[in-house]
Amino acid sequence: MKIDNKKKYEYVIGIDLGHGETSAAICPFQWDTPSANLDPVKDLEMGGNRKVIPSAITILEDGTAYIGDAAFNPEVLKKATVRVCFKQAPKDINGEAEKIMIRFMHEVYVRIRENNQALLQEDNHLVYIATPSGWNKEQQALYMQMAEAAGIPIAGVTKESRAAFVRAQQDTTSGLGKNIHKGAIVFDMGSSTLDFTYMNDANENLIDYGYNCGASFVEKTIYEKKREEVEAIQSFEAKYPKLVDYLLFQARAAKEKVYFDPTLPYKKTINFEDIVDDEELEDERFKFNFQPGQLDELLVQTGYLKMIEDAMIDYRKTKIHGQAIYGVFLTGGASRMDFIKDLVCKCWDVTPQQIYRDTDPSLTISQGVAEVARIDLRTEGGEATIAQEIAKLEKSNEIFESFAYNYGHMVWDDVTDTIIDTVRSFSESSQDRSANDLQAQLRKNIRNSVNRKSSEAVKFLQAEIDEKTQGVKQAVDSMVRAYARQGTSVRVPDLKISSLNVGNINMDYVVREISDQIASNSTNWLSIGGMGIATILFGIPGLLVSWGLGKLFGKSEEEKKAEAMSKPLNKSTREKVWDGFAEKWNGEHMSEALHEEIIASVANNKKIKQDIQSALRSMLDAYKRELKNARILID
Repeated sequence: MKIDNKKKYEYVIGIDLGHGETSAAICPFQWDTPSANLDPVKDLEMGGNRKVIPSAITILEDGTAYIGDAAFNPEVLKKATVRVCFKQAPKDINGEAEKIMIRFMHEVYVRIRENNQALLQEDNHLVYIATPSGWNKEQQALYMQMAEAAGIPIAGVTKESRAAFVRAQQDTTSGLGKNIHKGAIVFDMGSSTLDFTYMNDANENLIDYGYNCGASFVEKTIYEKKREEVEAIQSFEAKYPKLVDYLLFQARAAKEKVYFDPTLPYKKTINFEDIVDDEELEDERFKFNFQPGQLDELLVQTGYLKMIEDAMIDYRKTKIHGQAIYGVFLTGGASRMDFIKDLVCKCWDVTPQQIYRDTDPSLTISQGVAEVARIDLRTEGGEATIAQEIAKLEKSNEIFESFAYNYGHMVWDDVTDTIIDTVRSFSESSQDRSANDLQAQLRKNIRNSVNRKSSEAVKFLQAEIDEKTQGVKQAVDSMVRAYARQGTSVRVPDLKISSLNVGNINMDYVVREISDQIASNSTNWLSIGGMGIATILFGIPGLLVSWGLGKLFGKSEEEKKAEAMSKPLNKSTREKVWDGFAEKWNGEHMSEALHEEIIASVANNKKIKQDIQSALRSMLDAYKRELKNARILID
């Protein structure tokens, strides 16, 4: 469904069309409200003051449909076949199973609208639905088409495991959010399959896998045992095969009652005359009767607990390859079964304190779907904009060029003072010194100046990254905080360079490269435009005569300069050197030329540029990972 002007919608509904039961929850979008101040998700009434209904449907010949408990009404049962456990991965939108699901989707949505008329009106809400974690993209897309065909204003689908993770993060009392980045598992005990989903910061994707040991095994076991004991059940099956699902539903109800409070005994009588008008069966009945612990013993005998245990061990060993587990989130109505926690502790080496379950796990997924939907739609498009900004920064030289200029300017400012102080000290020295001595001292002092300032390269790079990534940081911060409320461990990464080692990039090397490059060019800075020290000296009127070098005619220019550079100079002559230097320094803009030379020495160093760009990419990649983790793999 293409959503135009999404901000006109006030609410989003999350629906969990489960294999065994169905629930729904709602959130207001509150478009202009900060994510930290949003109203919490609310469960929707599904009829009869119930938040959860059985995933059951009966369709009469005239097209009338009954869902939930109404599908098991005896008067309805007499007229048609009740269908339960019809949810499956879709293959063909025109398939029989898919048609039943489409009709069930439609009836569920109609019921939601009818039971919440004051809240839900035409065109003021959107809907997200959940799919099992193991469904692929094609199956999810087809499921969304089915929802459209059912008349639902569908805006998206999300995996049940993702909904559970987001739900756990939103609930700051769960403690699971603190462990997600280290390693956490969603344990989803559904009717048909037992699904596990693992995530941590080290894995690029969620690790989903399902095992065919869903909780429907329990009610089938209860029913089969009772069937073996009661001949009337076999007679009923032979005469009314279309109503067998009703008896199976009663076995399921017994299972749920037993595990709702395992410390209490459970007893219920099923009278056949309440189901059908049949003289042969009107006096027949049977009982579901369980003492505390008795159902667990039955499941041990049938090997069901061993199946779950084997699935858990296999998942840890072959699917996540022994990665650490710091938190477990139980979801699915069947997670109430009292033996689950013990098995989790045994197989995954966790304590009971590391296991979290909603007060009513039957509502966990629908609540999580609603939360996911609200956040997805509120932040829709944001991740694309952030990705574009990150890509632009990665490809751009803006940060490096700005760093080269600002850092080079700082070095130039210090080097110019060093040059001036060195020449002044040379002129004021009490000992005779040659121009070679001056140049050697300049080279040494310049190198010391550059080395002294090289430690500040990190600070300058940090400042440039901070400034140029402000927009990205703010956008990611907003996105991350939308998915992770206070108390969770989805953190916004700090892009500041807090040490000389950033990721795999050794900034010490970058600093050394800058220092060596600038220091090695110190001679060039003293001969800008061919104006070396000797040339300056020769350009001072009368200096050759005062040095007694007037008889050097016939020697090459290089020889003349070499002799001039090596001759010790008295204080008077050195003062003239200072005067000549000051005139050239100011009059011929040597300072400005030196400025350009120093900046160029940084900007033209390809190795420095490459290493800084690599460091930048490494830090931006950290943002992308945090963004991905925060959104729990956008479906």
